[in-house]
Amino acid sequence: MKQKIKQPTRFARIESSLKEQVGFRSWYLPEPELELGRGGRAVDPKSGIALYGPWDAQDEASLKHIRVGIIGTGDTISAATSWLQACKDAVAPAGAEVDPILFPSFPGFASEFGFNCTIEAPKRLHEILSSGEVARCTAASDRDQAIAAMTAVIRQRMEALAEKDSPPDVILIALPEEVRAVAGGGRKIGRKKKKQKDPNQLSFLDMPHEVHSDEIPPRTLYRAIKAEGMRVKIPTQMAWPGTFTGGDGVQDDATRAWNFFTALYYKAGGVPWRVTGLEKDTCYIGITFFRPSDDHTKLQTSMAQAFSDRGDGLILRGESFQWDVRRQGPPHLTRESARRLVAGVIEQYTKHLRRPPTRVVLHKSSRFTPDEISGIREATSTVHYLDLLAIGRSSIRFLRMGNEPPLRGTAMEVGHRKYLFYTGGYVPFLRVYPGLRIPCPLHVSHDYGDGSVDQVLGEILALSKLNWNSAAFGSANPITVDFSNNVGLILSEMPKDIEPQKFYRYYM
Repeated sequence: MKQKIKQPTRFARIESSLKEQVGFRSWYLPEPELELGRGGRAVDPKSGIALYGPWDAQDEASLKHIRVGIIGTGDTISAATSWLQACKDAVAPAGAEVDPILFPSFPGFASEFGFNCTIEAPKRLHEILSSGEVARCTAASDRDQAIAAMTAVIRQRMEALAEKDSPPDVILIALPEEVRAVAGGGRKIGRKKKKQKDPNQLSFLDMPHEVHSDEIPPRTLYRAIKAEGMRVKIPTQMAWPGTFTGGDGVQDDATRAWNFFTALYYKAGGVPWRVTGLEKDTCYIGITFFRPSDDHTKLQTSMAQAFSDRGDGLILRGESFQWDVRRQGPPHLTRESARRLVAGVIEQYTKHLRRPPTRVVLHKSSRFTPDEISGIREATSTVHYLDLLAIGRSSIRFLRMGNEPPLRGTAMEVGHRKYLFYTGGYVPFLRVYPGLRIPCPLHVSHDYGDGSVDQVLGEILALSKLNWNSAAFGSANPITVDFSNNVGLILSEMPKDIEPQKFYRYYM
Protein backbone atom coordinates (compact mmCIF):
# COMPACT_ATOMS: atom_id res chain seq x y z
CA MET A 1 0.00 0.00 0.00
CA LYS A 2 1.37 3.35 -1.00
CA GLN A 3 2.02 5.62 1.99
CA LYS A 4 0.25 8.97 1.88
CA ILE A 5 2.69 11.88 2.08
CA LYS A 6 1.73 14.46 4.69
CA GLN A 7 1.43 17.93 3.19
CA PRO A 8 3.15 20.81 5.05
CA THR A 9 0.93 23.23 6.91
CA ARG A 10 0.47 26.82 5.79
CA PHE A 11 2.73 28.07 8.59
CA ALA A 12 5.41 25.52 7.74
CA ARG A 13 5.36 26.71 4.12
CA ILE A 14 5.71 30.33 5.25
CA GLU A 15 8.64 29.42 7.50
CA SER A 16 10.31 27.49 4.69
CA SER A 17 9.80 30.41 2.31
CA LEU A 18 11.35 32.83 4.79
CA LYS A 19 14.38 30.58 5.20
CA GLU A 20 14.86 30.41 1.44
CA GLN A 21 14.40 34.13 0.85
CA VAL A 22 16.21 35.74 3.78
CA GLY A 23 17.88 32.96 5.75
CA PHE A 24 15.42 33.34 8.62
CA ARG A 25 16.63 32.04 12.00
CA SER A 26 15.93 33.03 15.58
CA TRP A 27 17.69 32.77 18.93
CA TYR A 28 17.63 34.24 22.43
CA LEU A 29 20.07 36.61 24.17
CA PRO A 30 20.02 36.44 27.99
CA GLU A 31 19.22 39.52 30.09
CA PRO A 32 22.33 41.56 30.99
CA GLU A 33 23.05 41.85 34.70
CA LEU A 34 23.41 45.13 36.58
CA GLU A 35 26.41 45.87 38.78
CA LEU A 36 25.36 47.27 42.15
CA GLY A 37 26.85 48.12 45.53
CA ARG A 38 28.94 45.72 47.62
CA GLY A 39 29.80 43.74 44.48
CA GLY A 40 26.20 42.61 44.02
CA ARG A 41 24.57 41.75 40.70
CA ALA A 42 20.94 41.53 39.62
CA VAL A 43 18.91 41.77 36.40
CA ASP A 44 16.31 44.08 38.00
CA PRO A 45 17.33 47.54 39.32
CA LYS A 46 14.69 47.64 42.06
CA SER A 47 15.48 44.30 43.64
CA GLY A 48 19.20 44.93 43.09
CA ILE A 49 19.26 48.26 44.92
CA ALA A 50 17.11 46.85 47.73
CA LEU A 51 19.64 44.03 48.18
CA TYR A 52 22.96 45.73 47.53
CA GLY A 53 22.45 49.50 47.32
CA PRO A 54 23.47 51.72 44.37
CA TRP A 55 26.64 50.97 42.42
CA ASP A 56 28.72 53.78 43.93
CA ALA A 57 27.86 52.75 47.51
CA GLN A 58 31.10 50.74 47.52
CA ASP A 59 33.12 53.93 46.95
CA GLU A 60 34.20 56.00 49.96
CA ALA A 61 33.48 59.13 47.93
CA SER A 62 29.95 57.97 47.06
CA LEU A 63 26.98 60.30 47.19
CA LYS A 64 25.70 60.44 50.78
CA HIS A 65 23.78 63.73 50.90
CA ILE A 66 21.71 65.77 48.42
CA ARG A 67 20.59 69.37 48.77
CA VAL A 68 17.33 70.01 46.93
CA GLY A 69 16.02 73.45 46.03
CA ILE A 70 12.27 73.73 45.40
CA ILE A 71 10.39 76.25 43.26
CA GLY A 72 6.61 76.22 43.56
CA THR A 73 3.58 77.62 45.32
CA GLY A 74 3.18 77.33 49.06
CA ASP A 75 0.93 74.29 48.63
CA THR A 76 3.14 72.44 46.13
CA ILE A 77 6.30 73.09 48.16
CA SER A 78 4.55 71.75 51.25
CA ALA A 79 3.45 68.63 49.34
CA ALA A 80 6.95 68.16 47.91
CA THR A 81 8.72 68.43 51.29
CA SER A 82 6.21 66.01 52.85
CA TRP A 83 6.89 63.56 50.00
CA LEU A 84 10.67 63.83 50.42
CA GLN A 85 10.30 63.25 54.15
CA ALA A 86 7.95 60.28 53.76
CA CYS A 87 10.24 58.56 51.23
CA LYS A 88 13.22 58.56 53.55
CA ASP A 89 11.65 55.38 54.92
CA ALA A 90 10.00 52.43 53.20
CA VAL A 91 7.03 53.05 50.90
CA ALA A 92 4.64 50.20 50.13
CA PRO A 93 2.70 49.91 46.86
CA ALA A 94 -1.05 50.46 47.07
CA GLY A 95 -3.31 47.43 47.11
CA ALA A 96 -3.38 44.26 49.16
CA GLU A 97 -2.84 41.84 46.26
CA VAL A 98 0.02 43.54 44.43
CA ASP A 99 2.66 41.35 42.79
CA PRO A 100 5.76 41.96 44.99
CA ILE A 101 8.13 41.22 42.08
CA LEU A 102 6.47 43.51 39.55
CA PHE A 103 5.60 46.18 42.16
CA PRO A 104 8.20 45.91 44.96
CA SER A 105 8.15 48.25 47.95
CA PHE A 106 10.51 51.22 47.89
CA PRO A 107 13.04 50.53 50.70
CA GLY A 108 13.55 54.18 51.64
CA PHE A 109 16.00 56.68 50.20
CA ALA A 110 17.90 57.09 53.47
CA SER A 111 17.75 53.42 54.40
CA GLU A 112 20.90 51.30 54.24
CA PHE A 113 18.75 48.81 52.30
CA GLY A 114 17.96 51.54 49.74
CA PHE A 115 20.09 54.36 48.39
CA ASN A 116 21.61 55.08 51.85
CA CYS A 117 21.56 58.79 51.05
CA THR A 118 19.99 61.67 52.98
CA ILE A 119 18.07 64.59 51.46
CA GLU A 120 17.98 68.15 52.69
CA ALA A 121 15.41 70.66 51.40
CA PRO A 122 15.67 73.55 53.91
CA LYS A 123 13.46 76.64 53.76
CA ARG A 124 16.37 78.78 52.62
CA LEU A 125 16.30 76.74 49.39
CA HIS A 126 12.56 77.30 48.84
CA GLU A 127 11.42 79.84 46.24
CA ILE A 128 7.69 80.50 46.55
CA LEU A 129 5.69 81.61 43.51
CA SER A 130 3.00 84.17 44.29
CA SER A 131 -0.60 83.83 43.15
CA GLY A 132 -0.03 86.82 40.84
CA GLU A 133 2.90 85.13 39.12
CA VAL A 134 0.88 81.99 38.56
CA ALA A 135 -2.05 84.08 37.31
CA ARG A 136 0.15 85.76 34.67
CA CYS A 137 0.78 82.32 33.26
CA THR A 138 -2.77 80.96 33.48
CA ALA A 139 -4.30 84.17 32.11
CA ALA A 140 -2.10 84.24 29.01
CA SER A 141 -3.91 84.35 25.68
CA ASP A 142 -2.22 81.21 24.33
CA ARG A 143 0.11 78.44 25.44
CA ASP A 144 3.31 79.98 24.03
CA GLN A 145 2.73 83.18 26.00
CA ALA A 146 1.94 81.13 29.11
CA ILE A 147 5.21 79.24 28.74
CA ALA A 148 7.17 82.46 28.23
CA ALA A 149 5.60 84.06 31.33
CA MET A 150 6.24 81.06 33.60
CA THR A 151 9.76 80.51 32.24
CA ALA A 152 10.72 84.12 33.03
CA VAL A 153 9.55 83.69 36.64
CA ILE A 154 11.30 80.35 37.08
CA ARG A 155 14.52 81.76 35.61
CA GLN A 156 14.59 84.44 38.32
CA ARG A 157 14.03 81.85 41.04
CA MET A 158 16.71 79.53 39.66
CA GLU A 159 19.25 82.36 39.57
CA ALA A 160 18.41 83.19 43.20
CA LEU A 161 19.03 79.57 44.23
CA ALA A 162 22.26 79.35 42.25
CA GLU A 163 23.61 82.44 44.05
CA LYS A 164 23.17 80.93 47.52
CA ASP A 165 26.27 80.25 49.61
CA SER A 166 25.45 76.53 49.41
CA PRO A 167 23.40 76.13 46.22
CA PRO A 168 21.29 73.01 45.70
CA ASP A 169 22.53 69.93 43.86
CA VAL A 170 19.18 69.60 42.06
CA ILE A 171 16.28 72.04 41.64
CA LEU A 172 12.80 70.53 41.96
CA ILE A 173 10.15 72.45 39.99
CA ALA A 174 6.80 71.76 41.70
CA LEU A 175 4.11 73.65 39.80
CA PRO A 176 0.34 73.57 40.42
CA GLU A 177 -2.15 71.81 38.17
CA GLU A 178 -3.53 75.07 36.78
CA VAL A 179 -0.15 75.76 35.18
CA ARG A 180 -0.07 72.26 33.71
CA ALA A 181 -3.48 72.81 32.13
CA VAL A 182 -2.17 75.86 30.26
CA ALA A 183 1.56 75.35 29.68
CA GLY A 184 2.29 71.70 30.31
CA GLY A 185 0.99 70.17 27.09
CA GLY A 186 2.61 69.69 23.72
CA ARG A 187 0.05 71.43 21.49
CA LYS A 188 -1.73 74.73 21.46
CA ILE A 189 -4.94 74.91 23.44
CA GLY A 190 -8.03 73.92 21.50
CA ARG A 191 -6.06 72.64 18.51
CA LYS A 192 -6.59 69.00 17.65
CA LYS A 193 -4.41 67.11 15.26
CA LYS A 194 -5.63 64.09 13.38
CA LYS A 195 -3.74 61.01 14.42
CA GLN A 196 -1.68 59.73 11.54
CA LYS A 197 0.14 56.49 11.01
CA ASP A 198 3.56 56.63 12.64
CA PRO A 199 6.05 56.95 9.75
CA ASN A 200 8.63 55.17 11.91
CA GLN A 201 6.61 51.93 11.86
CA LEU A 202 8.46 49.64 9.48
CA SER A 203 7.30 46.72 7.43
CA PHE A 204 8.99 43.34 7.61
CA LEU A 205 12.08 44.15 5.54
CA ASP A 206 12.01 47.95 5.42
CA MET A 207 15.09 49.82 6.52
CA PRO A 208 14.95 52.20 9.49
CA HIS A 209 14.57 55.86 8.72
CA GLU A 210 14.37 59.03 10.74
CA VAL A 211 11.13 60.90 11.31
CA HIS A 212 11.36 64.58 10.42
CA SER A 213 8.93 67.31 9.53
CA ASP A 214 9.17 70.79 8.10
CA GLU A 215 6.90 71.96 10.91
CA ILE A 216 8.59 73.56 13.91
CA PRO A 217 7.58 71.55 17.01
CA PRO A 218 5.54 73.50 19.58
CA ARG A 219 7.33 74.68 22.70
CA THR A 220 6.80 73.00 26.05
CA LEU A 221 7.43 74.23 29.58
CA TYR A 222 9.44 71.10 30.33
CA ARG A 223 12.02 71.85 27.64
CA ALA A 224 12.18 75.52 28.62
CA ILE A 225 12.92 74.55 32.24
CA LYS A 226 15.67 72.15 31.16
CA ALA A 227 17.32 74.98 29.24
CA GLU A 228 17.12 77.34 32.23
CA GLY A 229 18.72 74.68 34.42
CA MET A 230 21.70 74.72 32.05
CA ARG A 231 21.89 78.50 32.39
CA VAL A 232 22.54 78.20 36.14
CA LYS A 233 24.44 74.89 35.77
CA ILE A 234 22.10 72.96 38.10
CA PRO A 235 20.12 69.87 36.94
CA THR A 236 16.36 70.11 37.30
CA GLN A 237 13.55 67.71 38.15
CA MET A 238 10.00 68.66 37.22
CA ALA A 239 7.02 67.17 39.06
CA TRP A 240 3.28 67.87 39.15
CA PRO A 241 1.16 67.54 42.32
CA GLY A 242 0.13 63.95 41.53
CA THR A 243 3.74 62.86 41.99
CA PHE A 244 3.55 63.87 45.66
CA THR A 245 -0.06 63.06 46.51
CA GLY A 246 -0.95 60.14 44.24
CA GLY A 247 -4.48 59.70 42.89
CA ASP A 248 -6.11 58.67 39.64
CA GLY A 249 -3.94 58.44 36.55
CA VAL A 250 -0.60 58.13 38.38
CA GLN A 251 1.54 55.17 39.40
CA ASP A 252 1.32 53.60 42.85
CA ASP A 253 3.28 55.20 45.71
CA ALA A 254 6.21 52.76 45.62
CA THR A 255 6.70 52.91 41.83
CA ARG A 256 6.60 56.73 41.88
CA ALA A 257 9.20 56.73 44.66
CA TRP A 258 11.47 54.34 42.75
CA ASN A 259 11.35 56.44 39.58
CA PHE A 260 11.58 59.84 41.30
CA PHE A 261 14.54 59.03 43.54
CA THR A 262 16.48 57.04 40.96
CA ALA A 263 16.42 60.11 38.68
CA LEU A 264 17.20 62.47 41.58
CA TYR A 265 20.18 60.37 42.66
CA TYR A 266 21.69 60.36 39.16
CA LYS A 267 21.08 64.08 38.60
CA ALA A 268 22.86 64.85 41.87
CA GLY A 269 25.95 62.99 40.67
CA GLY A 270 25.31 59.44 41.89
CA VAL A 271 25.52 56.22 39.90
CA PRO A 272 22.49 53.98 40.62
CA TRP A 273 23.86 51.00 38.66
CA ARG A 274 26.14 49.95 35.85
CA VAL A 275 25.35 47.27 33.33
CA THR A 276 27.31 44.26 32.14
CA GLY A 277 27.52 43.42 28.45
CA LEU A 278 29.23 46.67 27.40
CA GLU A 279 32.80 46.34 26.23
CA LYS A 280 35.49 48.20 28.19
CA ASP A 281 36.77 51.46 26.66
CA THR A 282 33.97 51.54 24.08
CA CYS A 283 32.27 54.81 23.16
CA TYR A 284 28.58 54.30 22.27
CA ILE A 285 27.20 57.16 20.16
CA GLY A 286 23.67 58.00 19.05
CA ILE A 287 23.28 60.49 16.20
CA THR A 288 20.10 62.43 15.40
CA PHE A 289 18.99 65.72 13.83
CA PHE A 290 16.78 68.58 14.95
CA ARG A 291 15.52 71.87 13.60
CA PRO A 292 16.03 75.07 15.68
CA SER A 293 12.65 76.44 16.78
CA ASP A 294 13.61 80.02 15.89
CA ASP A 295 14.49 79.08 12.31
CA HIS A 296 11.97 79.38 9.49
CA THR A 297 14.20 77.96 6.74
CA LYS A 298 15.14 74.38 5.92
CA LEU A 299 17.94 74.39 8.50
CA GLN A 300 18.85 71.16 10.32
CA THR A 301 21.38 70.58 13.09
CA SER A 302 23.12 67.34 14.01
CA MET A 303 23.46 66.09 17.58
CA ALA A 304 25.34 63.21 19.17
CA GLN A 305 24.74 61.42 22.47
CA ALA A 306 27.72 59.46 23.75
CA PHE A 307 27.91 56.91 26.56
CA SER A 308 30.88 55.01 27.91
CA ASP A 309 30.79 51.38 29.03
CA ARG A 310 30.43 52.81 32.57
CA GLY A 311 27.33 54.79 31.59
CA ASP A 312 28.87 58.27 31.57
CA GLY A 313 26.67 60.40 29.29
CA LEU A 314 27.80 63.30 27.08
CA ILE A 315 25.86 65.48 24.64
CA LEU A 316 27.51 67.27 21.70
CA ARG A 317 25.78 69.59 19.25
CA GLY A 318 27.06 69.41 15.68
CA GLU A 319 26.83 71.71 12.71
CA SER A 320 23.77 73.31 11.14
CA PHE A 321 23.11 72.84 7.45
CA GLN A 322 20.44 73.43 4.83
CA TRP A 323 18.15 70.45 4.24
CA ASP A 324 14.65 70.20 2.82
CA VAL A 325 13.06 67.10 4.37
CA ARG A 326 10.12 67.02 1.96
CA ARG A 327 12.36 67.18 -1.09
CA GLN A 328 15.46 65.33 0.13
CA GLY A 329 14.06 62.89 2.70
CA PRO A 330 15.71 62.17 6.08
CA PRO A 331 18.76 64.38 6.79
CA HIS A 332 22.26 63.00 6.33
CA LEU A 333 25.69 64.35 7.13
CA THR A 334 28.32 65.21 4.57
CA ARG A 335 31.62 63.38 4.81
CA GLU A 336 33.31 66.33 6.51
CA SER A 337 30.41 67.02 8.89
CA ALA A 338 30.34 63.37 9.96
CA ARG A 339 34.09 63.44 10.52
CA ARG A 340 33.95 66.60 12.65
CA LEU A 341 30.94 65.47 14.73
CA VAL A 342 32.40 62.07 15.62
CA ALA A 343 35.89 63.51 16.13
CA GLY A 344 34.37 66.00 18.59
CA VAL A 345 32.66 63.21 20.51
CA ILE A 346 35.90 61.21 20.75
CA GLU A 347 37.74 64.33 21.94
CA GLN A 348 35.18 64.93 24.71
CA TYR A 349 35.14 61.23 25.64
CA THR A 350 38.95 61.25 25.96
CA LYS A 351 38.90 64.47 27.98
CA HIS A 352 36.34 63.29 30.54
CA LEU A 353 37.50 59.67 30.86
CA ARG A 354 41.21 60.53 30.54
CA ARG A 355 41.79 57.87 27.89
CA PRO A 356 40.70 57.41 24.27
CA PRO A 357 38.23 54.69 23.27
CA THR A 358 39.53 51.52 21.65
CA ARG A 359 36.17 50.89 19.98
CA VAL A 360 33.34 53.12 18.72
CA VAL A 361 29.73 52.03 18.14
CA LEU A 362 27.30 54.39 16.40
CA HIS A 363 23.50 54.06 16.43
CA LYS A 364 21.30 56.05 14.07
CA SER A 365 17.63 55.76 13.08
CA SER A 366 18.43 56.03 9.37
CA ARG A 367 20.80 54.08 7.15
CA PHE A 368 24.39 55.29 6.99
CA THR A 369 25.32 56.77 3.62
CA PRO A 370 28.71 56.12 1.96
CA ASP A 371 29.73 59.72 2.75
CA GLU A 372 28.80 59.31 6.42
CA ILE A 373 30.71 56.03 6.64
CA SER A 374 33.79 57.59 5.05
CA GLY A 375 33.73 60.60 7.37
CA ILE A 376 33.22 58.44 10.46
CA ARG A 377 36.06 56.13 9.42
CA GLU A 378 38.37 59.13 9.10
CA ALA A 379 37.37 60.37 12.56
CA THR A 380 38.01 56.92 14.06
CA SER A 381 41.25 56.15 12.19
CA THR A 382 43.10 55.64 15.50
CA VAL A 383 40.31 53.46 16.94
CA HIS A 384 40.80 49.71 16.60
CA TYR A 385 37.15 48.69 16.03
CA LEU A 386 34.09 50.42 14.60
CA ASP A 387 30.44 49.35 14.25
CA LEU A 388 27.64 51.34 12.59
CA LEU A 389 24.03 50.26 13.20
CA ALA A 390 20.75 51.70 11.89
CA ILE A 391 17.97 51.11 14.42
CA GLY A 392 14.25 51.59 13.81
CA ARG A 393 10.95 50.07 14.93
CA SER A 394 9.32 47.33 12.84
CA SER A 395 5.56 47.05 12.31
CA ILE A 396 5.61 43.26 12.23
CA ARG A 397 4.31 41.26 15.21
CA PHE A 398 5.30 37.73 16.17
CA LEU A 399 3.32 35.30 18.29
CA ARG A 400 4.48 32.30 20.28
CA MET A 401 2.67 29.38 21.84
CA GLY A 402 0.74 30.29 24.96
CA ASN A 403 -0.66 33.58 26.22
CA GLU A 404 2.54 35.61 26.38
CA PRO A 405 4.41 37.53 23.65
CA PRO A 406 7.99 36.71 22.57
CA LEU A 407 10.69 36.98 25.20
CA ARG A 408 12.64 40.17 25.61
CA GLY A 409 16.00 39.31 24.04
CA THR A 410 14.58 37.30 21.11
CA ALA A 411 16.58 37.92 17.93
CA MET A 412 15.72 36.99 14.34
CA GLU A 413 17.89 37.22 11.26
CA VAL A 414 15.84 38.45 8.29
CA GLY A 415 18.55 39.24 5.78
CA HIS A 416 22.27 39.80 5.39
CA ARG A 417 23.31 41.67 8.59
CA LYS A 418 19.65 42.65 9.14
CA TYR A 419 17.81 41.62 12.29
CA LEU A 420 14.57 41.95 14.21
CA PHE A 421 15.24 42.19 17.94
CA TYR A 422 12.83 42.25 20.87
CA THR A 423 13.82 44.71 23.60
CA GLY A 424 10.22 44.59 24.84
CA GLY A 425 8.39 41.37 25.58
CA TYR A 426 7.89 38.71 28.23
CA VAL A 427 10.44 39.01 31.05
CA PRO A 428 11.14 35.71 32.86
CA PHE A 429 12.33 37.48 36.03
CA LEU A 430 9.09 39.48 36.31
CA ARG A 431 7.01 36.47 35.16
CA VAL A 432 4.99 38.79 32.95
CA TYR A 433 5.16 41.12 29.96
CA PRO A 434 5.25 44.58 31.62
CA GLY A 435 3.48 46.38 28.77
CA LEU A 436 0.02 47.34 27.58
CA ARG A 437 0.22 46.61 23.86
CA ILE A 438 1.60 43.81 21.70
CA PRO A 439 5.36 44.48 21.60
CA CYS A 440 7.02 45.13 18.27
CA PRO A 441 10.70 44.44 17.66
CA LEU A 442 13.49 46.77 16.67
CA HIS A 443 14.79 46.55 13.13
CA VAL A 444 18.59 46.58 13.23
CA SER A 445 20.79 46.94 10.15
CA HIS A 446 24.52 46.42 10.72
CA ASP A 447 25.74 48.80 8.02
CA TYR A 448 29.45 48.59 8.79
CA GLY A 449 31.76 47.03 11.33
CA ASP A 450 33.57 44.17 12.95
CA GLY A 451 31.35 43.13 15.86
CA SER A 452 29.51 39.82 15.90
CA VAL A 453 25.72 39.82 15.82
CA ASP A 454 25.50 38.63 19.44
CA GLN A 455 27.83 41.42 20.51
CA VAL A 456 26.05 44.31 18.77
CA LEU A 457 22.56 43.09 19.70
CA GLY A 458 23.65 42.29 23.26
CA GLU A 459 24.94 45.84 23.58
CA ILE A 460 21.58 47.21 22.42
CA LEU A 461 19.90 45.16 25.17
CA ALA A 462 22.43 46.38 27.76
CA LEU A 463 22.02 50.02 26.68
CA SER A 464 18.25 49.65 27.13
CA LYS A 465 18.95 49.31 30.87
CA LEU A 466 20.73 52.66 31.25
CA ASN A 467 17.65 54.88 31.52
CA TRP A 468 18.16 56.42 34.95
CA ASN A 469 15.04 58.54 34.50
CA SER A 470 13.20 55.63 36.10
CA ALA A 471 13.85 52.29 37.81
CA ALA A 472 12.04 50.29 35.13
CA PHE A 473 13.37 46.84 34.25
CA GLY A 474 14.39 48.02 30.79
CA SER A 475 13.42 50.40 27.99
CA ALA A 476 12.19 49.58 24.51
CA ASN A 477 15.15 51.40 22.94
CA PRO A 478 18.85 51.69 23.77
CA ILE A 479 19.76 54.89 25.61
CA THR A 480 21.73 56.02 22.54
CA VAL A 481 18.49 56.54 20.61
CA ASP A 482 15.88 56.53 23.40
CA PHE A 483 16.36 60.18 24.33
CA SER A 484 17.77 61.49 21.06
CA ASN A 485 14.49 63.08 20.01
CA ASN A 486 13.92 64.62 23.45
CA VAL A 487 17.47 65.98 23.66
CA GLY A 488 17.19 67.36 20.14
CA LEU A 489 13.96 69.17 21.04
CA ILE A 490 15.58 70.69 24.13
CA LEU A 491 18.50 71.90 22.01
CA SER A 492 16.10 73.19 19.35
CA GLU A 493 14.54 75.56 21.92
CA MET A 494 17.81 76.56 23.58
CA PRO A 495 18.07 80.37 23.78
CA LYS A 496 21.21 81.69 22.10
CA ASP A 497 22.53 83.11 25.40
CA ILE A 498 22.64 79.66 27.06
CA GLU A 499 25.60 77.35 26.54
CA PRO A 500 24.34 73.75 26.24
CA GLN A 501 25.70 71.49 28.94
CA LYS A 502 27.59 68.40 27.86
CA PHE A 503 26.33 66.06 30.58
CA TYR A 504 23.26 63.88 30.12
CA ARG A 505 21.81 64.61 33.60
CA TYR A 506 20.84 68.13 32.47
CA TYR A 507 18.54 66.74 29.76
CA MET A 508 16.66 64.06 31.77
